[in-house]
Amino acid sequence: MNDEVESGQVADERGEKSAPPPDVLDAQAASPSAGDEQSDEGEAASGGDKLPFWRRPAVWIAAIAVVVIIVAGAAGVVAFNAHTKDEALSNCRQYAAQIRKLAGAPLDDKVIEAAKADKKGVADGKTWETLHGDQKKLSDLAQRSVPACDAVSRTAAQKQEGVAAASLKSLKLARRAVGTSAKAVLASRDVKTLKDVRDALTAKVGQAKQLLDSSAGNVADDATRTVLSQQVDAANRLIGNEQSKLADLQQAAQTLDGVVNAVNASVQAKAAADAEAAQAAAQAQAEATQKRASTRSKSSGSARGGSSGSGSRNSTTSVPQIHGWVATSNDPGAHDDLGGHHDIMCFGPHDCLDRNGNQVDGNGNIISGN
Repeated sequence: MNDEVESGQVADERGEKSAPPPDVLDAQAASPSAGDEQSDEGEAASGGDKLPFWRRPAVWIAAIAVVVIIVAGAAGVVAFNAHTKDEALSNCRQYAAQIRKLAGAPLDDKVIEAAKADKKGVADGKTWETLHGDQKKLSDLAQRSVPACDAVSRTAAQKQEGVAAASLKSLKLARRAVGTSAKAVLASRDVKTLKDVRDALTAKVGQAKQLLDSSAGNVADDATRTVLSQQVDAANRLIGNEQSKLADLQQAAQTLDGVVNAVNASVQAKAAADAEAAQAAAQAQAEATQKRASTRSKSSGSARGGSSGSGSRNSTTSVPQIHGWVATSNDPGAHDDLGGHHDIMCFGPHDCLDRNGNQVDGNGNIISGN
């Protein structure tokens, strides 16, 4: 007995624990011990064979992260599509507005002028054909329908944007092509006009040279021929210069026409003066002949009773030259025109008439009046 007591005491002295009281034992039974918790955690860390995967915290964390990523991605895609669609539709509407504006815009004045040109009025007919082909293409593009720009999906909106952009580009290029073609037509027209004017001036110069030859000595004022010769030389210089401008050639042709008209007028004036002088001479001769016949008839009686001595009409005495006219007694009507001014015309030594029809002697003294 004593031995047992002693051994118990020895055990107490060595620090061995004694049995806990009953209430403590009940509390320990109701909750897991720290050793058990550490054992569970160790088992979970060593392989988790003790818990199902859906109860593992790492699985739940990963699943939540995936869901968040998916939702965020989907939201991003929706937002991107909406933004892209709105941007495409906005661009489409801008393109459509520009298309309508260009389609209704008037053409440049140079284009309108070139379009009125005749194909025969240009040096190169291909420029005319190109212009009219470009105009037709532009007209077709301008009449095309404009995209509505009302798509509901991103893909459709981008397609409408592309169609509108392409239509606008084609319309701009077509208008530019028409402008370029119009310039080519106008340039070709100017070349043709310059050639025509040069050729016309060349023809005028040829006619002017013929007029110079034919009008020599036949003009009232020879100064007109001098001016014409100068203008012919000036025109030839312009014709031979390839750099001559259209306005200079046209002015030369106009000036040459004026000088040619002046020479023609001088020729006509000379011809009219000559005709008038010839008519006056013929009239004077006719009147003189009539006066002579009348005078001779009046003096025929006295002429018969006179002697056949000196002073007779049958005398061969020559009549002195009086102002360019000479008459012989053998042929009282005969005379020679020496080019003088005819103040007196004689039919015998004392049988003469002045320009007023008065009978005068060989010295111009009036014997009897009208």
